Amino acid sequence: MYYPDDCIAIGAKGKKEARVLRSKGADFIVYGYADAESKKALGKYSILLRKEGGDIEHLFIVPSAGGKELVVKHETGKAKKRGIYDEKKNTVEYF
Repeated sequence: MYYPDDCIAIGAKGKKEARVLRSKGADFIVYGYADAESKKALGKYSILLRKEGGDIEHLFIVPSAGGKELVVKHETGKAKKRGIYDEKKNTVEYF
């Protein structure tokens, strides 16, 4: 499987990670991360929420010990468009 360049992010350890769509709605999108080379899911994901004024709220969620999930990053503001790969449609979604 090939991931388009628009869907690639650089992770905290400097490795390339692909943003892969999980679900979406009119004002939100949920995407997970996969290793860009091995295609293996990394278990972390992000939620982008569009507020009434157009600002984007970004919640970054990672798994923690004991099966719980932890929000480790939270941003609010005007965000640049992110490319997210939709495996079902084989297209790139922008949010």
